[in-house]
Amino acid sequence: MMYLAAIFCSPVYFAVRGKWLGFVINSILYVLALICLVTIIFAPGGFVFWMMGVIHAIWHLRHEMMVEHAELLATKMAEKMNAKASSQQ
Repeated sequence: MMYLAAIFCSPVYFAVRGKWLGFVINSILYVLALICLVTIIFAPGGFVFWMMGVIHAIWHLRHEMMVEHAELLATKMAEKMNAKASSQQ
C-alpha cells in the first residue's frame, strides 16, 4: 500500500508518515511536475520532477524498512545471547 502511495502520489506518502519536511519538498516537486505536464512542451521535464519525488519517497520507505529490520534482528540476537548467558550460569 505504501509503495503505491510513494509511486503515484509521493506527497501523500510523507503526509501519512507525518514527515512534514519531506511532504513540503515532494509537494513542490509534484506541483512542478503537474505544471510541466499541463504545458505539453515541457512534459519531459514534468516526468523528471515526478521521478525525483518518487525516488525520494521510495528511498525513504526502503530506509525505514531497513531500520525496522535491523532493530528486529538486534532484538532477536540480544534475546539469544541473554538466553545463552543465563544457561551457562
